[in-house]
Parts: sequence; C-alpha cells; structure tokens
Amino acid sequence: MAKRVRDMNNNLESLAPQIIKIARKAGKAILTVYQQDDVGIQTKADATPVTNADLSANLVIVDGLKQLSTQYPILSEESEHTPWQERKNWQRYWLIDPLDGTKEFINRNGEFSVNIALIENNYPLLGIVHIPTTDTTYWGGKGLGAWKQDKGAEAHVIYPRKFTPEREVVVLGSRSYGTAESRNYLDALKAIYPNLKSKKVGSALKSCLVAEGQADIYPRLGPTSEWDTAAVQGVVEGVEGLFLNPAGQRFCYNMKESLINTDFLVLGDKSIPWADFWPPAT
Repeated sequence: MAKRVRDMNNNLESLAPQIIKIARKAGKAILTVYQQDDVGIQTKADATPVTNADLSANLVIVDGLKQLSTQYPILSEESEHTPWQERKNWQRYWLIDPLDGTKEFINRNGEFSVNIALIENNYPLLGIVHIPTTDTTYWGGKGLGAWKQDKGAEAHVIYPRKFTPEREVVVLGSRSYGTAESRNYLDALKAIYPNLKSKKVGSALKSCLVAEGQADIYPRLGPTSEWDTAAVQGVVEGVEGLFLNPAGQRFCYNMKESLINTDFLVLGDKSIPWADFWPPAT
C-alpha cells in the first residue's frame, strides 16, 4: 500500500508540470481576448455569461490533455457534458473550468483563473489554478504539498496561516455574488469574533489566498459548480487545509447527476473550530 501511494505521488509530481504548461497556454489565450474591445459575450442556457476567452481556453486545455500519454475522460464547463449514466462510472477524470470568474473577466478586474483538476474516486488528486493577469500559478494535492510560482520566479511551497482570533480573523467573500444571506452570516460571525475582517475577491483566487496564508476562511453560501472548486480544493488540501460541505465532511465530486455544488467552507488552519463557521449563524 505504501509503495502504491509513493508511485502514485511520483506520477502526479511528474504530471503536474505538463498540466501547468497547458494551464499557462490557456491563460495566454484568455489574455489575447482580454485585450480586445469585444470579448464576445453570450448568455448560456443557465443564464450565466460565456465569452470568446472561455471557449478559446477550453480548446487549448482539451487539446493539451488529449496529447498526454495517459488518457482520462474530460469534463469541462464549456464542452458537452457526458451523461450521468456514463459519468458515474468514471474512476479518474479531468474536471476543468477554462475561465473561472467570467464576470470578473468581463468587468476587467483581473481576478479570474484557469482551473484544471484530476479527480479519482470522487476526490481531487491534483489541482492547478493559474491566474493569467499576474502569470501566477498554484498547484497541489492531498499528501503532495502545494506550491506557488509567480512570473519569472522560482516555485515555492505555500502554507496557511495559524488561526489567531485574538488578533485578526480574515474571511473572504465573492466579489460578484454577494447575497443578503452572506451579509447576515458575516454580521453573526462578528458577534463571535470581534476582530473579524471581510474582503471580497474574485474566482478561485479566494481559496488560493486561504491556502497561502493571506486569509483564514472562505465560506461560500450560494451556488457553484463542480468545476469551480475541484482544482483549488487540491491546492487547499495540499497545505493540509480543509474543504468542507455543510456537514463538515470532505467535499466530493461526481456523486450525483447535477453538477451544482452544495455550500462549502474553506479553512486554512485545520484546527479552526469549523462548527463556529458552519452551519451559518442566525
């Protein structure tokens, strides 16, 4: 068993550079569109926006994954979704959001990402999150560790911050999807933790900031899809952080026909009393 785990980790470590290269190439495709006056905004059937950048990045990623020596099924937000009757039998597959934070892309605030995850038996093995506007890449997986590489710099290991409620508790929220429920939740938390500070950030960058120690907690109250969270869960779990559903269980994937996530809670320091933050205080 120990040898199997070592072999698997070695395989993932050799695979990571190939996926990072694909993610960066997709990021360049996104930036090409980002610099154009007309980014080709359309509205999908679920009323969410899609742009030429989403579609261009998707082509780059899918083509890149199909050229790897080992092939797995691919589930991407911007490709036709495999029916549940087939998908439920997948043991390993790629789960992709070619452009996470399309609203941030349209608003041109730079807070969007390329997300690529390898899922095995319903949990992320490896996650890569690339921020095109800063040429920053995060990657990691449970038992592998997690890294960050800024443009032109060497990659370095990242760590979460220690939870110190007597000094400051930093909670992140969505820049584009704030709700009355979220605001009420934060008000209730401030009654428990007077030193709580909240910040709004776009896309998967929120969970990356928790993983690298710039924030303590990211609670998500509201809909997301499985491709929004899988890659960054790999990064968070790589630093031994927690990615939890409302019952306090490890977040999982491909367990049902719907690709819509439950609410979730991201914690950097696993000693944080998650029950204080979930379920939402009322």
